[in-house]
Amino acid sequence: MRIAGSTFSFGDIDLEASLQILSNLGFNLTDVGAGWSNYHQVLPQQAVDDPKGQAEALRRLTEQYGISVSELFIMHFGEPINHPDAETRRWTRGMFAGIVDFAHRAGFESLMMIPGHVHEEDGQTPEEAFAISAEELRWMVSAAGDSDLQCNIEPCADSIAHDPADAVRLCEAVPGLGLTVDYAHQVQLGLGHEQIEVLHPYARHFHAKQSAPGTFQTRPDAGVIDFPRLVRKMLQDGYDGVMSVEFVTTQDTAAWDMPAETARLKQILKDALG
Repeated sequence: MRIAGSTFSFGDIDLEASLQILSNLGFNLTDVGAGWSNYHQVLPQQAVDDPKGQAEALRRLTEQYGISVSELFIMHFGEPINHPDAETRRWTRGMFAGIVDFAHRAGFESLMMIPGHVHEEDGQTPEEAFAISAEELRWMVSAAGDSDLQCNIEPCADSIAHDPADAVRLCEAVPGLGLTVDYAHQVQLGLGHEQIEVLHPYARHFHAKQSAPGTFQTRPDAGVIDFPRLVRKMLQDGYDGVMSVEFVTTQDTAAWDMPAETARLKQILKDALG
């Protein structure tokens, strides 16, 4: 199992500054943010408009700092993938196809989206939301696979796949779809480790942040996630992928020394691996 850092853990800074921090912390592998706010080290529209140039620019920086890329964290392109409007979904597919081109050129292993939510304000039912997400993800899995990329979704808060049973159901409906598992999301449902571990067979990537019910992020030694147990269980389940330390700078963590907290959780994971 490999340990990675995340370029979007350190607030509103550019890709080079993030890579420099990760390099100083001893990381040689990273997830890269592509979106908005803290996730904007790669701008999706620029990557779609100039995939070759943007990929080459990213490669120059990662090579400079001795870091390889693992997962491109996209979330979505401004609208959820299961938006009720068909034209919006067609636009999303176009963006995704361009991002696949960029990600393949840049050397990523996987892409991560979030699975969408129920658009109740538009009259969308939970089953309609699920069916549209499954349809769009089947297309995305195929498009990514044609370029040797894994397509994952994160079973995240307020999404159609927040509950582990729904995430498993979505994976069963979309052959080839993987999960980027982050226990912090399911901790908010009040679930314990055994209830979250049902996601492991579908996991193709993991995020590591400490968490507690009612507090999405806590310092590495303050939350309820037992990372030594988590790592042991992952290894028992045959997981041989990436675990990316993925704290996110927010107003609640403004007083944290985020590089120091990232280094602490990295050490906890390394100790668990033995």
